[in-house]
Amino acid sequence: MTPEQLETFLLADTESELWHLEHPGVLSPAYQNIPLREYEGEKVYFFDFKNTLLSQNIAIVKESRYTTIPAHFHKDMELNYIYRGSCTFVINGQPVVMQQGDLCILDSNVRHSAVSYKNKEDIVINIVFRKAFFNTMFLSRLSSHGIVSSFLLDVISQNRAHDRHLIFHTQNNCKIHPLVQFLLCEYFSPSVCAQELIPIYVSAIFTELINTLCHSDEFRLPEKSNVLLILKYIEQNYKTCTLQSTARYFGYNSNYLGNLLKQRTGKTFRDLKLMQQLTQAALLLVNSDESVLDIIDKVGCTNCSYFYRKFAAAYRSTPLQYRQQHGNP
Repeated sequence: MTPEQLETFLLADTESELWHLEHPGVLSPAYQNIPLREYEGEKVYFFDFKNTLLSQNIAIVKESRYTTIPAHFHKDMELNYIYRGSCTFVINGQPVVMQQGDLCILDSNVRHSAVSYKNKEDIVINIVFRKAFFNTMFLSRLSSHGIVSSFLLDVISQNRAHDRHLIFHTQNNCKIHPLVQFLLCEYFSPSVCAQELIPIYVSAIFTELINTLCHSDEFRLPEKSNVLLILKYIEQNYKTCTLQSTARYFGYNSNYLGNLLKQRTGKTFRDLKLMQQLTQAALLLVNSDESVLDIIDKVGCTNCSYFYRKFAAAYRSTPLQYRQQHGNP
């Protein structure tokens, strides 16, 4: 399936949509088979994708147009992407208007509904996936990319824990929509390599969401003193920088900078520098044939026993075991 064929596929009326056109304002008979569960004192629909997710981590559907979706919650996490047009959701009792290019990740057991009538040009893609898949692909995987990504992911996790949903405005990211198209093409018309490509496309979408956050004025990062710039500086100069040299570069007192980093990231300067050294060492172990001692020297560590101890604590293996486990014996 090509992106052009995908457009035709998504715009075509499904059996469910044809039924809704003939029965305006009537709840689909399919809801007779969906159980009602107690949710904060009310009976709401419970969508359980256990059969769909039994043999896979991801399920994708195009939401039916010409209707609304009543209040419900899911056992698993879901991602709603406004492929075209717009849609108004009610999430935790609050209306949220989403336009083409907007994307919302909802944690499990969050009550929500789609209250706007979707017309022909309103295409909403619903992706359901296991929470473990989200944590593995989005949080765990990206956290190995450096201290800047780790900081942003901490912010995401805190925001998700508080609101239990995340909204991204991806209109200025030219890569998200094509990646979603590639994902949908593989899902709705699987190629021979679909099982390998689908998680790769999902991972790429989540990675691009980090880029979207980095350039978003609406995402409230808990810092007012250029913490991202400081972390970027440490990430780029981790081999040689010290607390004093970094403070000098940004015009701060070293005590002030140390306290600022601890307050904003929960980690000391030494912790942050070590995180970057370990991350780079792990990458070199997998992607080079250099000896462990050469890698330790290359990432700027002078105490080998300290490095081995900290690496084992971070990765639960020795450097050689890590190299063997990740395909570079």
